[in-house]
Amino acid sequence: MSEHWYSERNRKTEVFFKGEETISSPFYVPIECLEITENSKQHITVDVIVEEKFELFVNNVHITTFFASPCELEELALGFLVCEGFIEPDTPVDSIKIEEKSIFCEIEINTPELEELTHLERCGTTSYRKDVIKHIKSDTKFSTEAIAHAVSQLKELGRAWHSTGGAHTSIIYNNQGEVLYFCEDVGRACSVDKVVGKALMNGTDLSECGLATTGRLASTMVSKAMNAGIPLISSKGATVRESVELADKAGMTLVAFVRGKNLYVYAGEERIRI
Repeated sequence: MSEHWYSERNRKTEVFFKGEETISSPFYVPIECLEITENSKQHITVDVIVEEKFELFVNNVHITTFFASPCELEELALGFLVCEGFIEPDTPVDSIKIEEKSIFCEIEINTPELEELTHLERCGTTSYRKDVIKHIKSDTKFSTEAIAHAVSQLKELGRAWHSTGGAHTSIIYNNQGEVLYFCEDVGRACSVDKVVGKALMNGTDLSECGLATTGRLASTMVSKAMNAGIPLISSKGATVRESVELADKAGMTLVAFVRGKNLYVYAGEERIRI
C-alpha cells in the first residue's frame, strides 16, 4: 500500500480510496480545505481525525489525562493501567464507567499509593515510571514470515488511517501472524493501550502473542509491552538505544524495520524462527 494516502484521493467521490464508501465515524469529521498542486488549486472536502480530552480516575483518584480518539474508552483505561504497571494483566477490575469526558475505574488497589505517584508528560498521556523491569516468561517463538505478515496488516486494516492519514494503529497477533485484535487512535501510545485492553477483556493470554504498532519503537512502547507480558514487539519503523536495552534486560524480542521479508532483530533473537 502506498504511504501517500493523500495523493490517491478519488476526486469524483472525494474519498481517499476507490471503492471505499464514506461512513459516519467518531474518528474523523469532514472539513473543507484548499488543495494546491503543481498545476492547480481547488477547494475540497477531506476527513480530519478527531482528538478529544478524557480524564481517568481510579478509585476516585485522578490518574491521567488522555488526548485520544473518542471510542473504545474502556479498553483504553484497562490497557493503560496494565501497560503502565499500575496493575497486573490478571488483576480483577470491579467496574469501568464512562461519564461524558471522564473514565471511572474501581479496582482493588492501594489507593494511598496512587495519590503519592508523580508523573511525566509523554506522548499525549501521563506516564508513571516505577523503574521496575519485569522479565518476560514465554517460550512462544515467531517465524519471520509471521512477523512480516502481521506488520503488513497495520495499514491494511486502518480505516481511520485510510481516511485521514492521521491515525496510529496497533495489533495483537498470534505466532502464526494472524491478527487477533486491532485498534486505531490519534495517539500511538493510546492505540497500544486500547489493543492490550481489548485483548485482556477477551481473556487472551498475551504471553503467547506479539504486538505490532506503527511508528518508532520508543522506550515507552517497549515498557508498555513488557508490563503487559508480551514477549515480542515489532514495527515497520525504527527503534532507539534505550528500547533495545530495556528489551534485552526484560527478555523481550524487539523487531524493527520490518519491510517485506526483511527485518532487524535487536533483542531476543532466540525467539525468532528463520
